[in-house]
Amino acid sequence: MPISKEEMIRRGLKPHEIQHNQHRRAEWQDYGQRGLYMVTLCIEGRHPLFGILEGDIRVKRGSANYPHIVPSALGRIILNEELPKIHHFYPQIELWQAAMMPDHLHLLLYVTETLPEGKKLGDIIRSFKGGCSRAWWALGEKGAQMTAQMTALESAGTAAGVPVLSSTVKRPSLFEAGYHDRIIKRSGMLETIKRYMSDNPLRALMRRQLPHLMERRLHLRIGNHDYAAFGALFLLKRAEKEQVFYHRRDKATGLPTEQTEAYLRERERQLNEARGGVVLVSPGVSKGEKLVIDKAIEEGLPVIHLQKEPIERYWKPERRRFEACARGNLLILAPWGLDAPSEYARFHQLNALAAEICSTTDAAIVNVDGIR
Repeated sequence: MPISKEEMIRRGLKPHEIQHNQHRRAEWQDYGQRGLYMVTLCIEGRHPLFGILEGDIRVKRGSANYPHIVPSALGRIILNEELPKIHHFYPQIELWQAAMMPDHLHLLLYVTETLPEGKKLGDIIRSFKGGCSRAWWALGEKGAQMTAQMTALESAGTAAGVPVLSSTVKRPSLFEAGYHDRIIKRSGMLETIKRYMSDNPLRALMRRQLPHLMERRLHLRIGNHDYAAFGALFLLKRAEKEQVFYHRRDKATGLPTEQTEAYLRERERQLNEARGGVVLVSPGVSKGEKLVIDKAIEEGLPVIHLQKEPIERYWKPERRRFEACARGNLLILAPWGLDAPSEYARFHQLNALAAEICSTTDAAIVNVDGIR
């Protein structure tokens, strides 16, 4: 079970201040005007009510057994009946793509023109969520049985704690409060989002079928510092690790570091070391660092990548790094409690942590968050 912040402090542990950004809106955005959004809605309690995942991660895209979701009765109702209602009642909104997963739903929505007076995107999402909840309620006892069956199939666990509908109890909402939206402003970003949505079943099955390559740990102690982690944890145990650390400018010439002959020689040396099995460790902050790490990931070389963004329970990396994790070539670490006053200080703080990681194979999972 999770422990309280006060209990962590009593044990001498520094609590991780989680950034709760799931439901924040962009204050500068007018959600009643034209815009393109990816909207994510999560089922309350993350119960897998929309269906089950099937398929094989080893088959080619387009094959019948390529990873996909088999929708439940509720999932089919939402896809075939509830989603079309958005455009029916609000013709200003086009549904460009929908990606359903067992416990959440991604929608790619294009607001083509100004919405009716007093209406914002949030009002439409709220109405859609209400319609989905009513569809769930309408399934009645059949829906409750389906809930238990889907939970058992998806998690191989029990249906304990799953809401069961009753006429004597206030009917619960199907979804968590609020929703997450991502504003899409560039064509390249749009293509990335569309691939992300399409690849959701593949990524989910990869995490399930390759658990040793897709480990998630919310509290890991390496040396004297605490981290959250995602990816190939076994890379920490490699004795041969080398830090990739470059300043933005070369002290001798004043040129950007990546433009110097010395950098080009050192970059190639480090990549050759990695080709021989040495793990490269870096936050990849400066351009010189980033060029080495990007090339290493591209070639499938072993990398431990530190990032300043927190890793939380449902966090997952973008496609390129996710695929590197799946190949067993990448571990992503997010240090707890970064408190540097500036980007420059954070650059040095992350690189100091990278140096410590290179000097130790001492890593321990700390069970303070209920996840081991």
